[in-house]
Formats: sequence, C-alpha cells, structure tokens
Amino acid sequence: MKTPRIASVASVRHPRRIAARAAALAVVVTMGLAGCTATAAVVDPSGVSEADKRGGELIYLDAEIPTSAQVHDSGTWQTRALQQNITDRLIYRNAETGEFEPWLAESWEVSADGTVYTFVIREGVTYSDGSALDVASVKRNLEWQAFGDPEKAISPNPVFPAELAVTTDAAANTVTVTLAAPYAPLLGVLTGWASGLVADATIDATREDQSLFVNLIGSGPFVVESEVYGKEVVLKRRDGYAWAPPSSPNQGEAYLDKVIVTPIQEDSVRLGSIKSGQADLIRYVQPTEEDALADQGFHIVSRSGVGLTNQWIIKQSAPFLDDVNVRKALQSGINRAKIAEDLYTDNWSVASSVLSPGTFGYKDESALLAYDPAAAVELLEQSGWTALNSEGYRIKGGETLSVLTYLDVYDNTSRALFQAIQVQLAEIGIELVIKEIDYSSYWATAFDDPEVGVLRVGWPHPDPIGLNEYYAGGKGGLLTLDSDDAQLDALLAAHVTATDDAEREAALGALQDYLIGQAYVLPILDDSQVYVAAPRLQGFSLSDGALPQYYNAWIAD
Repeated sequence: MKTPRIASVASVRHPRRIAARAAALAVVVTMGLAGCTATAAVVDPSGVSEADKRGGELIYLDAEIPTSAQVHDSGTWQTRALQQNITDRLIYRNAETGEFEPWLAESWEVSADGTVYTFVIREGVTYSDGSALDVASVKRNLEWQAFGDPEKAISPNPVFPAELAVTTDAAANTVTVTLAAPYAPLLGVLTGWASGLVADATIDATREDQSLFVNLIGSGPFVVESEVYGKEVVLKRRDGYAWAPPSSPNQGEAYLDKVIVTPIQEDSVRLGSIKSGQADLIRYVQPTEEDALADQGFHIVSRSGVGLTNQWIIKQSAPFLDDVNVRKALQSGINRAKIAEDLYTDNWSVASSVLSPGTFGYKDESALLAYDPAAAVELLEQSGWTALNSEGYRIKGGETLSVLTYLDVYDNTSRALFQAIQVQLAEIGIELVIKEIDYSSYWATAFDDPEVGVLRVGWPHPDPIGLNEYYAGGKGGLLTLDSDDAQLDALLAAHVTATDDAEREAALGALQDYLIGQAYVLPILDDSQVYVAAPRLQGFSLSDGALPQYYNAWIAD
C-alpha cells in the first residue's frame, strides 16, 4: 500500500479559484456527482518560505455531522475534531514521540505521593474574545471540568478526578491541584480535546448556547466564524496566535485563512469531490479505494490513535454469554489476521489488546487472541453445545447458539467487517445476527436492547482511563455482569491510584490480562482514522488521538 506523507508546497492558492471550487462543491453535494480528474504530484518541500505557506481555504468533508459543542458532551469524533483546533490544553503530547510537552503550562511538578500537581501557567495568552487566559481562568476551567455545572445540568468530565481543590498564586503564576487521592491519569487527561480551556463567556453561557460552536471561545489557532447546523462550520485563522507547543514546526499564526468543514455522509460524494478537486480533505474512504487514490497522487493520512482499540464488548445479560466458554469461543473463533488481509490495507492493523500500541501501559496480548477454531469448538462442546441444526448452528435444549449485534454506525467499514465475522463464527456453529438502525437512534436502541450480546466500542482516548469508562460498574455497566466483579474493580482502580509509571504499567498489564483472559471483550482492530488529502494540501497531520490538526497545514497551488 502506498502511503505518501504530506510534504510541502509551491505557492498559495489563487482566491478566485477558491471561490470557483466552493461553488462547484455545492453542485457536487447537491447532485451527488463523483467526477475524477488527474492530480498533481507531491511538491518538493525545500525552500518554501513562511510567506508562501500563508493564505488559502481548506475544504474538508467529514463523514458525520458535528453534534453539541458543549465541552462535557463532546463525545463524537467530528465534534472532537473541531474542538482540537479551537481550544488549547495545558499539556501537549507529541504524536510522534508520545512524550508530554509544555503548552499553556510551561512546566509542572507532581508530589511524590501523587496528590499535588503544580502548574506554571504561560503568560500573555488570551482567548479569542480578548479575555486573559490566566491562573484564575485555569482554576475555573479545572473546577468546571471536575464538578460540572449542576444548575445547568452539565455533568463533570467523566475522566477528571471527582475530588480536588484548586488554588492559585498570581505572583508565581501557578495553579495547584490538590487531590483527595492519587490520580495517575491526570496529565494524560489534560492533553485531551475535552480538557480544552475556554473563556468565561463560554462557561457563563446557557447550556443551549454552549452547544453552538460559535460560542466555543478558546485560545486555539482557529476561531469559529460561522456555523449552520448540519451544513457547515467555518473556522478562520486567529490573529495574533503565538503560543503553539514548542515542538510545532509553526510558532506563529496558522497558515490557512479558513477551514470549511462540511459533513457529507455519502461516501461516493466525498470521494467524488476530492477526486474532482472540489475538496482538499475527506475522512473515510472504503479501504478498497486507498491504493487507487495513492496511485493517483493523493495522500492517505492515517493513524491508529492512542487509547482503546476497536473492540466488541460482550454483554453478559444476553443469552448464553454469561458462560465463559462461549465467550472464549467467540474470541478464538475470529480470524483477525484474515479479516485485515481480506478487507483492509496496511493503514489498518489487527488489535493485539484492548489498548492500542503506543498507549501508556499497552501490553501485547496476541497469544490470548490467536485464531484457534478447534479450541473454540472444544470449549463449546464442554458447555454442551454439541449438536448442530440443519443450518450448521449449535443447539442445546432446543435453543440455537445465536448472538445479536447492531451494525456500528460510526464506522464506514463496519458492514464488511461484521459480515466477515459472521461468516467465521458460523464455521464454529455460532450464529451472529446483525441488525441495522439509523445513526440518530443507534446508541439508545442498541445499548438498551437486552437481547444484544456484542456491540462495538472503542475510540482513541488520551489516557487508558477510557478502560474505566467502559468496564467499571459491574452489573450496571456495559458488561452487564450478573454481579460486581471485585477483581476487575480492583484492577481498574489500581492503575488509577498508582504513584509511579512502573507501578501503573504493571497494573495496566494485569488489567489487560484479566479483560481478555475472562473474554469480557473482543478486540478486533486497532482504531485507525483514515483521511485522503489532495496533493496540494501540505503540512496536514493527525494528533496522538488521530484528530485532524490544521495549524501547520497550507495549500500549495
């Protein structure tokens, strides 16, 4: 698979051409055309001046409609992608090295017992409404994240520590967070999109107003110029931006004048738009399209973000799945390598744990996830599933060994993926029934259906604390266990309260051993995000969580 890297530039794009492309895009969107034109070669990056990078509009077609901009509700991918470019965080994690770097916090110290964090706040930073991003603002943001706003029915950020006290020293320009107990995920959490700092105007707004992107006032390199729900969000360059993370190639204002984000849910329209030159960037193509696009000179930009892999939770309240042998049979009966080979490109990879490689504490669990249909059959027979019906599915006591799922609406490759797994499980006598439902009602319907046995979850996340979001809660959690699992709860707590990296890494390893050893979850693939960029788009990159970063990007026409 050819995966050319975004390289460089020749000159800025002519404004009249921008207007013409924008108008043409509207036609394509309306009519659903899918034109194809040849594309230019990648430009040699050497000798490109900062001035030559300046200007131009990036037209980006996302596969989904952004939802609420309210910070604590920002769970969808397309919403995170906007937040990522509008707000800044205290700490930056370098996507290439995985290291924490200073950002709005120039430095920080953590007490030996893991309960006191002291941040030195960068001076001279402002929000886009002109208000100061000072120690008082940081304090208010941290408390807002930790406690929410009950009067406005705004919940706390679920990955923030629940008990903390924040104090400031204006003379020293420091903010000190004192925790009731050690909380090892904190630094990682502070790097994430959901920890973006916002101005008082945003926090003071009503919940309804906070849901609008035009009211998301951050200190980031872009500000929201306009939005039309479901149609378009326009970001424009923030004048005077000068506080990028130190490792950023660009230390000044963003190069692009604007980024026009348009949700286009139809795959063929997005594909046709970028092929015909009417868009610069799209998210999601079918893997079968990637090679051809790369051969035509498009950049395939992909990353498997840190955090949780693409994994199927097993709801044990569903029929037959409280039997560990059945769960383990599901685990051994899925040939992940064949799925990757048959359906995907090398921009995708087989999951080797519940955490992605590169995530802190990741442990390779490939041995436990090895494809072994003979072992799967033996496990099923140990549990009495010895007879087969006329369709080849196992039966016991008049019941068919059938597992229900819903097609994942958040992944455009899910239909082929689910069907491939359906075929593989049929080979060991397990029927996988796949239902479909529309995007708007997927979460409520699929997760509330008591008959559902497996559901796809897992997104890039700034810290392994995402495991606790999914797997804590015992009987009332996503796993719907028959009773609380004290061992699981202890393992989930252990990595959170660890006070040094080695202790936390060991705890996370034991947690991964347990989740997979008990077959509580079926890791399938690492969670890749795949973008297609026109050759004229240069400098575009993805964050550690595989979110788009426009700050260093420019147009080379």
